[in-house]
Amino acid sequence: MSRSVASAKVTFEVPGELRELMAKHPEVNWSAVFREALIRHARTLDIAKQILEEEEDLRIAKMTDRLKRGAGARYRKAVDARRA
Repeated sequence: MSRSVASAKVTFEVPGELRELMAKHPEVNWSAVFREALIRHARTLDIAKQILEEEEDLRIAKMTDRLKRGAGARYRKAVDARRA
């Protein structure tokens, strides 16, 4: 991960039980673990948002196509009725 912006310090509260488990493993860089988990989660949210936006765009395109076809069919029907 390249850092092009300044880092910000954030504080988290964790349940006592988790803190005890973390204390049993001082060799682990817990800040890095939290940071990577937050990055993964934020990226997952971005991907989910992008998928939803693409699905919405597809739904709108399909609906527009159906409306156009429906309007065209109604127009042709009206024209045919006037000719008859």
